[in-house]
Amino acid sequence: MSLPNQSFLEDLILTFRRKILESMRTESLKHDLSFSQTEILRFIGLNEQKTMKSIADHLKITPPSASVLVAQMEKRGLVRRRSDPIDRRIVWITLVPKTKKLIDSACKKKQLIFKGMLSKLTEKDQKELERIINILIKE
Repeated sequence: MSLPNQSFLEDLILTFRRKILESMRTESLKHDLSFSQTEILRFIGLNEQKTMKSIADHLKITPPSASVLVAQMEKRGLVRRRSDPIDRRIVWITLVPKTKKLIDSACKKKQLIFKGMLSKLTEKDQKELERIINILIKE
């Protein structure tokens, strides 16, 4: 049974997501990257290196799909792949130095986008939004 305003809420959530993605896509396009590639770089940048499997899991895509995205970025000199010396099945992906600067720029842009969106809310509304989002994303 659906709630009377479920369709309206679905539309709002999708519009909110679309607005964020469009803002981030604009930044990604400046660097000729797809949104997924930008997210991969950000994800790797958090810990300096990630496995191909963890990248696929993070994006909720298959490892072969993640491998295609990473191969494109490797070809452009944005990341490096290396096999684990102990377990050759594990492939580590690391950022090159120039890419770290690109990620810093993209993360700052993302923070500005969110800051601008959240600045429209009172502090109380921001806390309420956080509470509601936490409820919605709990599995």
